[in-house]
Amino acid sequence: MKLIEDIIRFLETRLEEFLRAHPEIELQALDEQLRQQEEDTRRLLQESRAQKQALSEALAKLGEEIKTWHFRIEKAEQANRPDLAEGARRREAELLQQGSRLFNQGKSLEEKIRQLEALLPQIAQRRQEVQTKLQEVKAAQAKTAAERVSPWEKLFEEDKLEEEFRRLEMRLAVDKELDDMKKKVGEQKRR
Repeated sequence: MKLIEDIIRFLETRLEEFLRAHPEIELQALDEQLRQQEEDTRRLLQESRAQKQALSEALAKLGEEIKTWHFRIEKAEQANRPDLAEGARRREAELLQQGSRLFNQGKSLEEKIRQLEALLPQIAQRRQEVQTKLQEVKAAQAKTAAERVSPWEKLFEEDKLEEEFRRLEMRLAVDKELDDMKKKVGEQKRR
């Protein structure tokens, strides 16, 4: 068990070091998490709205049923049927309790919908911040990479410089030889 814990701790440390050395990967992972969270929040919001709509429809239907039983209480009392009136009152009371539960569920759903609606812009803003930071990191890395010359490029540049100096030295030597030849030809003509 200790060996596994040590391996896990070692891997976590290596991962943290790697992420510190490559912040763009950490930012990409964070962006992906935020994208998933935004997607999940939108899905939850849609589901909650659908539940709220279904609950509203169920409440409306229950309200009609309560009215029906209320009228039945009145009919039973007018017909002098206390037994039916009492049964109708119990049924109406059960429906009212059910309505109260549904109403409370609706209030909870409304609060959940408000919270999800408030959460969405916060997630979007955080995601935008992460994407902006990611662009900054990538731009800084590109600038650093452009400034940094690889050893091969450095060797190539040194070779180019060496070659330029060889050409210059060769041209200077040729120019000197030409001057020397001109002097000799000039001396020979004078003789």
